[in-house]
Amino acid sequence: MRVTWTELAVPGLLLSGGASVVDQRGSFTKVMSGDDPLLESFVGRELYWTSSVAGVVRGLHFQLPPHSTRKLVYVANGAIRDFVIDLRVGSPMERQLFEIELNPSTGGLLVPAGCAHAYEALEDHTIVCYAQDIPFDDPASYAGIRADSAGIVPRSSSPIVMPRDLEFPALADFVSPFVFG
Repeated sequence: MRVTWTELAVPGLLLSGGASVVDQRGSFTKVMSGDDPLLESFVGRELYWTSSVAGVVRGLHFQLPPHSTRKLVYVANGAIRDFVIDLRVGSPMERQLFEIELNPSTGGLLVPAGCAHAYEALEDHTIVCYAQDIPFDDPASYAGIRADSAGIVPRSSSPIVMPRDLEFPALADFVSPFVFG
């Protein structure tokens, strides 16, 4: 099975696909392949997952330089609305909201460093997996933007948002250290 990649509106934001098989047992999906030239500089150094109920909104999160990280995000169960905001000064998509729905059959999303990431779980028992190329080991590098300030409007009538995520600055107040190019 060969993984294919599609570049989306945000420069460097890639969606993998073409590598799923469904049969009487269930499904098998390959999200990335080690011999893919688009991933030759991506080395997953940290791998983790979240489990969420419908209506959970996580993000917008990112790591500040010098710990900026790319992350490969995929949904193992359930479905999400995935959001990316390009924070790189000079990017053609600078500070614009990009949205895509992901589920186990849509493949993985490679989010470039310098982009904030969030999602809303659309189903109970949604499992989202991440591989990051820079470990999260410096709490001072952890940052975020308030999702409501970036145009994210949850579908849920009663979204579940962590108080910490509500304390992040608004997008309009964030001075970006990221540069495109």
